[in-house]
Amino acid sequence: MLLRRASGVRIVCHAGTVWMSEYRCRDDSVLQAGESIIVASNRDVVLSGLPQAQVALISRVSPSLELLS
Repeated sequence: MLLRRASGVRIVCHAGTVWMSEYRCRDDSVLQAGESIIVASNRDVVLSGLPQAQVALISRVSPSLELLS
């Protein structure tokens, strides 16, 4: 799955394992069930899930609202 200009999107792994790669970023991220990450850059992001992976994409969250959750 390709996410264009993903800044502020929260990626939540509900089950399985999800691999995340940001365009022109050296480090990739691997999320296990129960983990999440908020995309900090405005780069494109590629997500790839292993079988049985379940992921949720939560639209951009403003920094002030993020502190409340």
